[in-house]
Amino acid sequence: MSRVGYKWSVHRSLFKVKGLKGSIPSTVLYSPEALERMMRQYGVLVLKPSGGMGGYGVIRIGPQKKGGYMAHVNQKVNTLKNAGSLAAMVRKINSRSKTRYLVQKCVSLAQIGHQPFTVRTITQRKPGSPWVLTGWVAKTAGNGYFITNSRSGGGVHTVEQALTKSNVRRRRKHVLKELKEVSLLAARILGKDVPRLKEIGFDMGIDRNGRVWILEANLKPGFYAFRKLKDKSMYRRIMGFQRSSS
Repeated sequence: MSRVGYKWSVHRSLFKVKGLKGSIPSTVLYSPEALERMMRQYGVLVLKPSGGMGGYGVIRIGPQKKGGYMAHVNQKVNTLKNAGSLAAMVRKINSRSKTRYLVQKCVSLAQIGHQPFTVRTITQRKPGSPWVLTGWVAKTAGNGYFITNSRSGGGVHTVEQALTKSNVRRRRKHVLKELKEVSLLAARILGKDVPRLKEIGFDMGIDRNGRVWILEANLKPGFYAFRKLKDKSMYRRIMGFQRSSS
């Protein structure tokens, strides 16, 4: 894996596509200057290692009302007095990473109750055939976490249930349609870049207005969340598709 990491390459590939630009949060490679510029522009940011997996090393950073900054890592929130303290913390974290860090606008996610949620979509293809959306599942963050992966201890829901229970204002059928269209378009783009790819998982954010965002693409997606659903038919479909395309 390169020092820059695959997430930056994925971002650049998708951001070039006219039909996806509005679905991708503003993202840049980390530098102290980039962090300061993005903070002025967006206020709350997410920092993530470009080659990381499983939510490790992901930080949410934002300003404090009384000055200084907060840095949210897992369930812990650190208070930093000034921009110098913030830069020192990020420099220390970035130096330990095997790949460069990315700075990304933090999408204000829709919630179920008081818990933010994301949607994992799975796209797969067989040799010589088009990409297919074979599954999607909604994941809520665990108490005190802002990330929604399994390590946070959050829950899982069908996407339809999640949208019905959430504070999303847009009609459910329109959000579902956009989730599918954006996932498949992104899969086609990345599939051209890496012809050997047979499956891609996308972590999709939905804001309160129902706008769909690609937060991350996973070239080796996990399916644990699908196994936690009461109805296992989607999990069986994904695994069956995987076996038939090998």
